[in-house]
Amino acid sequence: MRVRTYVPYYFTEMQMPHFDAYEDLVGKWRWRLVAGGDRTVATSGESFDSHWHALRAAENVRGVASGAQISGSPASGVEDALGAIIERELSESR
Repeated sequence: MRVRTYVPYYFTEMQMPHFDAYEDLVGKWRWRLVAGGDRTVATSGESFDSHWHALRAAENVRGVASGAQISGSPASGVEDALGAIIERELSESR
């Protein structure tokens, strides 16, 4: 059985994840990754002098992220903090 799905044009145009650049409160430019429903899922950690530079940085992130793997281990220093929290929670529940 074949099921045909219909996705309206406006949905694909408006809901596709995309990068955009915006001017922040101090007049610098930043990029953000916007998912469906205008939900921001990532932002630049630094500001840029021009719209073009912000978009160029977003393009660099897109290129690098496509081949990135997800790490299964916490960042350095986080493991100790998580261990302390878990140990505290376990001791309080006993």
